[in-house]
Amino acid sequence: MLVLGHSRKITLVAAGGACYRAADGPDGGEEGSFSAAGMRESLRLPPNVDLEVVEWSRQPSSHYTIRMVSDLAQVLGGLIRDGSEGVVVSAGTDVLEEMTYLVHLLWPYPQPVIFTGSFAPWNAFGSDAGINLRQAVMAASSDGTWGLGVLVCLQDQLFSAAEITKEVSHRRDAFRSPGRGPVGEVSGDQIFITRRPPRGRVFSEDLSPAREIPILYAALGCGESVLSALAKADVDGLVLAGFGRGNVPPSWTPHLRNMLRRDIPLVITSRCHRPRVVPTETFEGGTARLLEMGVLHGGALRPLQARLRLSVGLGAKLSPEELQAYLLEG
Repeated sequence: MLVLGHSRKITLVAAGGACYRAADGPDGGEEGSFSAAGMRESLRLPPNVDLEVVEWSRQPSSHYTIRMVSDLAQVLGGLIRDGSEGVVVSAGTDVLEEMTYLVHLLWPYPQPVIFTGSFAPWNAFGSDAGINLRQAVMAASSDGTWGLGVLVCLQDQLFSAAEITKEVSHRRDAFRSPGRGPVGEVSGDQIFITRRPPRGRVFSEDLSPAREIPILYAALGCGESVLSALAKADVDGLVLAGFGRGNVPPSWTPHLRNMLRRDIPLVITSRCHRPRVVPTETFEGGTARLLEMGVLHGGALRPLQARLRLSVGLGAKLSPEELQAYLLEG
């Protein structure tokens, strides 16, 4: 489907990353070296796009926390309430997968939020910063992106924040939606929306998510000492990235039982790249046994996604039954 944008007020929020950096400063770049006016001029947008630029943060994305991203979601919501009809966020790509997913869970508005980033500073040779920013702004001004929640614009494509992951660390084509693909494509100033993924329950951006939720990956013959320490720590919850369909080493189960006795919510997921928890194994540490103990079913969520869903669900004060249903919506 071809969708052409029309005149709309769009806000570009600079939240760090190489998109807003020049390659001429110390340690590879000087943050925030482009003015808002210079950014608007460099993008060469059509006259029907009214772009406002807000400089919000210059931090690398690896410095972000759940609290900072939930604060960002509140800022973005405020822009919509003040009249913006679409928002673009430029950010670093290190944790783009998590930033976008958390905002997606906290975005109740039909207006689009389009995240983008780049793998090189604006003025580096062969930089993708300019084209990614321009395409993201065009996507935010399109009718077709309304109602899709948070999208990510990279590689001439639009991805749903609920599906995207970073598969490669060092190439421009690093992002994928495994098993699903993009929801749209960008060609010049035209936006092609090819599918509209369903959205689950969405909470207000004013919600305060829980923060202390570690992820523990199952690996060959290890993890018990870390889990033993976590079982005594002050955490809000724990996500288990199990083997295969959700199995963990049997040495973990006594520590998991101790955490459950303390009413700490635990979620079992799979560490596989395209995960799905299937409770077929009944041996000690097997998925079926974990669920019988009271561990929550992570469904098809990746561990990073399960952590953020658990964080939001706890912030919303969902009951254990509601929390389990919320996790299986993903």
